[in-house]
Amino acid sequence: MKRLMQAVLLILAVSVVLAGCSSAKAPKEAIQAAFAKSLEMNSYTFTSALSIDKLELPPALLEGMDPAMADMVKNATLNIDGVYQADPMQMEMTLKLDLKGDMAFSLNVPIVMTQDKIWVKIPQIPGFPLGDAAGKFVEIDMKELAAEEGVEIPTLDIDKQRKMTEDMAGIFFKQFDEKTYFSEVKKDEVAGLPEDVKPDQVVKFNVTQETFEPMVMTIVDKVAPEIIDLLLNNEDYRKTFQLEKADLEQAKKELAEGDRSELRKGLDEFKKNAKVNELSLTTAIVDELPVYQVAKADLDFTQEGETAKAGLTFTTLYSNINEKVEFPIGIPKDAMSMEELMGTFTGPGL
Repeated sequence: MKRLMQAVLLILAVSVVLAGCSSAKAPKEAIQAAFAKSLEMNSYTFTSALSIDKLELPPALLEGMDPAMADMVKNATLNIDGVYQADPMQMEMTLKLDLKGDMAFSLNVPIVMTQDKIWVKIPQIPGFPLGDAAGKFVEIDMKELAAEEGVEIPTLDIDKQRKMTEDMAGIFFKQFDEKTYFSEVKKDEVAGLPEDVKPDQVVKFNVTQETFEPMVMTIVDKVAPEIIDLLLNNEDYRKTFQLEKADLEQAKKELAEGDRSELRKGLDEFKKNAKVNELSLTTAIVDELPVYQVAKADLDFTQEGETAKAGLTFTTLYSNINEKVEFPIGIPKDAMSMEELMGTFTGPGL
């Protein structure tokens, strides 16, 4: 009896371990579920950073360029800190651009957005006089701007927006093969992953030199037609993009009857002149939410025997998800109008 109990306990223990192991979703399923779950994020704070990992330009492009300017671009970084809430819609973020080298300087640009308006703070730019506008917010009324252009801003329905985004994402994920484009990676392989982020799973969507052409053809032949059908069958989605049914039907016809030879010729030219070292999006998932993402692009371009190399990394960390968030900037009360801003540019001394 004792041995029987030990055997039963051992089987139960193994079952628990196996159940825990099998609870992890397949990479494609995990990222699709995380994307769907992210649409339920009603509020959050975020921190993003863009850095240039590599920039090598051939002599022909550098000719006539100030070396200090080239170094400044190579070492540039862009950081974005922001806060978002869905209802009522409000978002604010501060863009900080740092340029290093002999011509080093920093530029901060706070931005506030609601459903109808955008406020942008005019930065202090060394050597560029902006008069009274420097350091003040300018208010942009999107409804007025749309009226001047003869278009109408659609009323934002958050639930419909989320459903539309989810439907479109579902089409995208469905058409891309898991083994070719999706993989699970270890957390220590994720660049810049904060120590306090303990992901349940990390999924990478990756495009290589070999899969770049199939990716483009999949979008053209499979994703785009289904997206058009989705819009044709849903009036609310068409209103969101201000699209006419007749235009979509014409686009669908042209896409179906279009000659793919020119596209393939362009892709062949791209493959001959360009090398995709990396084109990827890595997502760290916690409780089915994408809390940290790293997008990387590393490409080489060769023209007339000269090669340019460029590499970029863009990271985003989400926190305070679905919690009450504070807006440190708030809605600017003493903002300038666009007319007042233009007046400062045409006024005395400018």
